[in-house]
Amino acid sequence: MIFDSHQLKQQLFKTTSQLIKFGIVGVINTLITLTTIFVLSNYLNVYYIYSNGIGYLLGFINSFVMNKFWTFQSQGNVYKESIFFLLVFLVCYIIQLSVLYYLHGIRQYNENLSQLISMVVFTLANFLLNKFLTFK
Repeated sequence: MIFDSHQLKQQLFKTTSQLIKFGIVGVINTLITLTTIFVLSNYLNVYYIYSNGIGYLLGFINSFVMNKFWTFQSQGNVYKESIFFLLVFLVCYIIQLSVLYYLHGIRQYNENLSQLISMVVFTLANFLLNKFLTFK
């Protein structure tokens, strides 16, 4: 196997670019989710549980579409990728919740710090699993 530094640099640039796009999509999803919840709950008097579910659903759909077509520019089967995307989300959520419980529930670290650390773990795991499994 011959080490090709040019290829390695290209792959590193591509992955870094995808990670930045993934972060931008995350910010947009957060804005969509929070805006939806806020408008439905506060202006349309929709029950907060329903508002929350609708907000997260819209953020999830936006996340899939933007990551498929912009972040990873995937040409794969939409149905297959959407199933993988959902499964990856669930796996990452379980990982995030486990890290949160370990840090705050067991180790008694500050709740906000534990949330922040577990969110970073979620984001990195979500990026890597979607890059190498969902949108490969």
